[in-house]
Amino acid sequence: MHKKFCGLYIEYIFEYIIETLKEKEDYHFDSEKLEYVKEIIEKEIFQRVFKSLLYCMNVERLDGNLYGNTSEERYEMFSNTRYCIEAMSKNFPTMRDQIYDEMARKCVYVMEVINELENNKNKIGRYFGITPEEIVQVQNSGDWHDSECVLIFTFKSQDKIVYKPTRGENLQFMKGFMDYFFEPEYAEQYIGLCIREGIWVKFVKHIELTNPRKVEQFYYNYGKVLFVAYILGMNDIHYENLIACGEYPVITDVETIFSSYLFFDTHTFLYDAQYKAVKELLYGTMATGMLPIFSMTDYFGGDVSCLSNKGIQLIVEKIKNEYRDDMYICTAPEMIVEYKHLPNHTIDPLMYGKQIVQGFEKAENIFQEKREDIINYILNNMEKVESRIILNMTKGYSKIVRIKSDPRYRHNPELFGHLLTTLKRSNQFNPEVYEQEVTELCRSNIPSFYWKMDMNCVYGLNSGQKKKILDLPIFTKERLSEILEYQVNIQMLEKQKQLICDAIASNIALGIEYEKLKISMKQYGDIHAKKMLRSNIDQNCIIGSDGTISWLGLMVNDKEQLEYAMLDWSLYSGIIGLGYMYISEYDKELDVLAKDMIQRIFCTLAKSYDLGFFKEYDISYFCGLTGIYAFLKQIRDRNIIETDIIEKYIKNIQEEIRNNIVKTSSYDTLAGIHSAIIYYFGCYEQDTFSREILSSIEEYFLNSFKIDDMKRNFNYASFAHGYSGVMTSIMCMLQHKYDVKLEKILCELWKEEKELHVEKFIWKDMRAHHIVHSHYWCHGSVGIMMTRLIWKKFGFDKKFAEDIEEENLEEILSKYKEELLNKKFQSKNYSLCHGNFALIDFLISYRKIGGTDERIDAYIEEIIESGQENGYSCVGAPGAINSIGFMVGEAGIQYTENRSKNSKLHSVLMLEIV
Repeated sequence: MHKKFCGLYIEYIFEYIIETLKEKEDYHFDSEKLEYVKEIIEKEIFQRVFKSLLYCMNVERLDGNLYGNTSEERYEMFSNTRYCIEAMSKNFPTMRDQIYDEMARKCVYVMEVINELENNKNKIGRYFGITPEEIVQVQNSGDWHDSECVLIFTFKSQDKIVYKPTRGENLQFMKGFMDYFFEPEYAEQYIGLCIREGIWVKFVKHIELTNPRKVEQFYYNYGKVLFVAYILGMNDIHYENLIACGEYPVITDVETIFSSYLFFDTHTFLYDAQYKAVKELLYGTMATGMLPIFSMTDYFGGDVSCLSNKGIQLIVEKIKNEYRDDMYICTAPEMIVEYKHLPNHTIDPLMYGKQIVQGFEKAENIFQEKREDIINYILNNMEKVESRIILNMTKGYSKIVRIKSDPRYRHNPELFGHLLTTLKRSNQFNPEVYEQEVTELCRSNIPSFYWKMDMNCVYGLNSGQKKKILDLPIFTKERLSEILEYQVNIQMLEKQKQLICDAIASNIALGIEYEKLKISMKQYGDIHAKKMLRSNIDQNCIIGSDGTISWLGLMVNDKEQLEYAMLDWSLYSGIIGLGYMYISEYDKELDVLAKDMIQRIFCTLAKSYDLGFFKEYDISYFCGLTGIYAFLKQIRDRNIIETDIIEKYIKNIQEEIRNNIVKTSSYDTLAGIHSAIIYYFGCYEQDTFSREILSSIEEYFLNSFKIDDMKRNFNYASFAHGYSGVMTSIMCMLQHKYDVKLEKILCELWKEEKELHVEKFIWKDMRAHHIVHSHYWCHGSVGIMMTRLIWKKFGFDKKFAEDIEEENLEEILSKYKEELLNKKFQSKNYSLCHGNFALIDFLISYRKIGGTDERIDAYIEEIIESGQENGYSCVGAPGAINSIGFMVGEAGIQYTENRSKNSKLHSVLMLEIV
């Protein structure tokens, strides 16, 4: 609705920018070409002021300043008269100057590129074989960096040309490199013409294929391109940066040559295992972006690689009450689908894994045949390359730029400055990096960082000038030669081909109903041939020469997305969870290897602590410091580490917990204070620290918790994220020390949970727009019934009977047990958080509290056998890579198997209460 809403104000701001440039900078625009600048810049202005205009209109409406008999008439009065200019000047007095600061250089840039095109039309036409007649459209594409971006020109002849604000050496390097692996027709896609500062490049057309054999050829070529990207250490090749041009996949952004290698060399590492793990991750095919990393189910997010035809689900802003004076913005999920990276929009690219691997192998063979020539080409031409290094997540930058347009920050620009201080919390904070980020983000640009051999450093661009950010003297020809030798050794290449197969197989399993799959999964690997549980975790560890340890694997990140990454320190999906698994293995037969793994985990944890790694951690049990504390107590009790050493680090972690209570959510159980409260309550009689810390957390909770925020943001019947877990925590606090405020909160939460109860063991799952339910631990019946088991163990059902009014709890738990034994809630997922092993864990705990039942052992045995047959799938379908973490992976499954035979092991799902 760009032209229809406050077009006069947009034009007013644009004219102000142009006139101010004339006055301040003595810059004059060609009036005939100004319309092209206006087309681009007014759209950019609109994006930056729209929310403020909307806010302003609503303020004027509420103040009674808009005239008209209907909402539509009052909208017209504000939008289509100069009143919008007057109102914005009153409500946002500095807006005009803010937009000038952000857009002035962008205006000049667009004008200069148009001038260059007009002055060199014949030369550009001859070089690219096009007819650059009258310009009919100018579009900007991608992000703005240093107030410059890609521009696409369309001519009356319908020919197109692309301008990129970078020098052409990368494209020349890429063309020369592609000549070794492809026929000239493909390499010609990477031609470019440098006239002044930027480069004119061929517009790559999306050409679809209908012939199935040609589609297969496309993915064969895709495998070859993947090998090229892998060898050159490229990244960020997602679906927006690759175009299917007939049989050829063409990379449209070649700025990241060597980027993964350089990014690795910009980092310092805490310990050797971390160094090795990050190296393996960044040097691998997964880092290119050309393989699926995230799953494609609604629950886990979306695949941004070039091997998806499903799109990604994003939360987008939509307009309600359009063309009325009470117009407002709301958010809603929307599938964003793009097909330009596909040779045919009807095919599923994941079904071409065989061709991709074959293409990768073909490129590998070509490399081996011409090994010396290819390596010499890379080394002799590396000085041509200007590599863009992604030091922080571009998505995060984009979000900050969008936030800048929020009326709060437009009204008070100083608030935006405070927001930018959060960038200081990023890993390995560097003041020069931060300064460059602030400079660019304040101009609504996306910060970018570069390396070039002659600069011998990482630098940023500021108004066209290169500014040194980081020294990088180690990335030399000798260093690159070592990297290339490492990349092409046989073991490394075999590992990459296995990763390709595993990534594709996982996303096939995650993206569709497995039982409806019509293609044999055997082409991607037999699940029964793979090691599972403890054996798989042993196999995937990375051992450091300094006694440290790490793992690479599939994990669930904090956005509940599957991610191939280095494991973090959480119990939920990280190293502490693996530590718990190894403790259960050690208990079986004093396993020497398990003990060695535990000692290595402790050594790594100690090094990380000594270097300040845990200072910003929350105190939760599943994701934070309490889980680490609980793990250290477990290994102390088994005398695995010398007493004086382990006690030192237990005291250190205790101090971090005291300091970080205030950094932890008062509402969540999984990643908040409530998992910690329940854990400490369970051991406060034996543990002095637990008694001390409970009082401190209770005080923080009473001062920070707001019931309305709970209802608004955590309106779930859930152990992990909702009312059930928080109620259990409050009962623990009340048992520890009575407070009338706590009892009042308990009553309120009970009423809210009852509202979500449908029938029997079904509660509404409020994450979906339609009423659904689950039987997961995190958001379903098994988690809720585990809270009831805790209530039963501590007699909460009787002590708080007036507050919670739960009918016969013993009978409810018994009925739930019967439902489980009758196989009502089983699924194809075997993980603890989302699958069948949570049901086993419940029954083991029930047996301890509610009495034994001979059928339980048979049920457990049946689930374990079923898990073995189905590869212990942790995502609901055999064939996918299993996460190795505790709550959503193989570590938790192994621990629970061991717990079923060892009554001394506690339930992690129930915070070690049982």
